[in-house]
Amino acid sequence: MRIKTIIPAVIIILSVLKLHPAVPTEGMDLFPAVEGFSVSGKMETYTPDTLFEYINGGADLFLNFEFVRLHSLKYVNGKGGEITADIYIHADLPNGFGIYTQERPEEGDFIETGTEGYYEEGTLNFFKGPAYVKLSSFDLGENEESILKKLAEGISGNISHPAGYPALFTAFPTESAVKGTDKFINLNFLGHSFLNRVYSRDYSVNGKTVRLFVIRGTVSGEPEKILADYTGFIKGKGGEIKKEGNVVTFSDPYYRREGRMNILISGDTLVGMFSDDPALFINSAEYFLKKMNSMRPPGRS
Repeated sequence: MRIKTIIPAVIIILSVLKLHPAVPTEGMDLFPAVEGFSVSGKMETYTPDTLFEYINGGADLFLNFEFVRLHSLKYVNGKGGEITADIYIHADLPNGFGIYTQERPEEGDFIETGTEGYYEEGTLNFFKGPAYVKLSSFDLGENEESILKKLAEGISGNISHPAGYPALFTAFPTESAVKGTDKFINLNFLGHSFLNRVYSRDYSVNGKTVRLFVIRGTVSGEPEKILADYTGFIKGKGGEIKKEGNVVTFSDPYYRREGRMNILISGDTLVGMFSDDPALFINSAEYFLKKMNSMRPPGRS
């Protein structure tokens, strides 16, 4: 896709495909032995009801990404060095990826452990399938990085889910894409309760940031209901709804500086964009929809 227009636009293509692959192996089977270290204490397990006991103040973020459970284990080497390994398990691959992207830095020492991860001094985080793994260390000395990477590889090998990103991202354009900006927002995209399970990627266009988003419905009429909820919100704020062909447009009072919201529904997919350029929206939407439809299994409309 070639985006030619110079405009402070944020593109939105929204999707709600909900998949629930098998959850990784339970408990201690996830944690490998670490040479030179022993396990300190017992493995701790936390559920949505008890997660706040472990990360009070941070639990809500994980819960927003359909957190299922956390397994936590500490390793010590008898010389003052220690590693805490936390394995957060979420409901599905998009949510495991989504919570990872909430903490992923814009720039860093990225690694290919699991599907993707990064190392910083004292920390190594990665995701694989519905699992988000966080390793933190203390006083490991000059071998810290190699120790953490070896442990991470061991945990990754014990996670019973293949590496890979959510499949829907393969339909997004790659031209002008900003590396490391793919995201999945499970709840309250743009601060709206009716915009959920959103996939996004940023693009750099003539010095401007353009963001693509997608929502796919899982039941008949879902995209239409999302649009009805959105336009109902706009009308409640005194806004005007316009329709030209298949495109519905309006001004979101929370994002007036981004231009008008354009929305197009095609089958089970809702496509949108903040832009005052209708052609930019239509071209972007058509590209995504064509690529997405080519990915559908035979027999699915």
